[in-house]
Amino acid sequence: TLSVHDALPIFDSYFLIKMEKSEKKEKKEERIPKKHEKNAKKPKEEKNETEKKEKIRSRTNSLEKPEKAENNKNSDLPAKKEIKIIHWNVNGLRPLLSKEELDQLVKNENPDIVCFNEIKIDQETIKSLDLNKKFNDKYKFNCYWNCSTEKKGYAGTAILSKEKPESITYGMNIKKHDSEGRVITAEYKKFYLVSCYTPNAGEKLKRIDYRTKEWDSDFFEYINSLKSKKDVIVTGDLNVARNDMDIFEPKGKDKLPGFTKQEKESFQKFLDMGYIDTFRDLHPEEKKYSFFSKRTKGKESNKGWRLDYFVVNKDAKNIEVKESDMTEKDKYNASDHIPIFLTFNLKE
Repeated sequence: TLSVHDALPIFDSYFLIKMEKSEKKEKKEERIPKKHEKNAKKPKEEKNETEKKEKIRSRTNSLEKPEKAENNKNSDLPAKKEIKIIHWNVNGLRPLLSKEELDQLVKNENPDIVCFNEIKIDQETIKSLDLNKKFNDKYKFNCYWNCSTEKKGYAGTAILSKEKPESITYGMNIKKHDSEGRVITAEYKKFYLVSCYTPNAGEKLKRIDYRTKEWDSDFFEYINSLKSKKDVIVTGDLNVARNDMDIFEPKGKDKLPGFTKQEKESFQKFLDMGYIDTFRDLHPEEKKYSFFSKRTKGKESNKGWRLDYFVVNKDAKNIEVKESDMTEKDKYNASDHIPIFLTFNLKE
């Protein structure tokens, strides 16, 4: 018995043969004498037939891709020339819902897309709170959630978009990485947007090998695969302070998770593959941080880490970055991270 995997290419080949026969028939109809033209069927445009073939080939090829849960080929976002994206590690979505800071963020920043990290919520709670409807009614956002199935109240990512993406992909299609809901990808007409919450190396660096040798390696390969198709924007808490400018008082911190030699070298290796740290590119000498420990009152003393990023492929054809920065340090206090933003123009 043939599996779906085996049978689908056979069916597709059958349909392609049928279409080729149809094309031959149409060419024959074109040669019908003029006096019979009124009774002859008009041939279909070659463009429509080509599109049908491409859809079949695309359907066959999609067996090798991660599952796509949403499809909207009429995505309108690229029609807007200037786009603003907010990323925020909220350190738990539920507490944020009881405060006014999300209202203030949307009102003040007016983003087209919001990416959340560390939502710490499950699908059952999202349904019980009717968040999709509430966010759409209040903010006009279409919501996509990738929740941890490993354990409740842990990790997780989300993308909220005023315009529906062409598709949404949950995870990297790698079982050992995908159970914590750390990656979600929105595909638009001219670019991919990836929201990523990178695993922490952990207490006593117990996950450092997994983080740098497994996660980083597979994640970078995943991003490169997207880059081969169209431009890519990666945002999220990438859990690494890139260099001494990205952490307060760097001396003696090289054994702490997020600032080890292994993590910094791994991130730099990724950038060397053809990507730009947009904040550092635009602000080469500026010391700003996106994470402040509440336990040590980091905001008050400006002792923080820059762990949150917007990264764009260096050879981007359609993305022209205008600004990449942090929001004001004391403006949004619901989390130990502050929101960061990227504004860019989409080239015609």
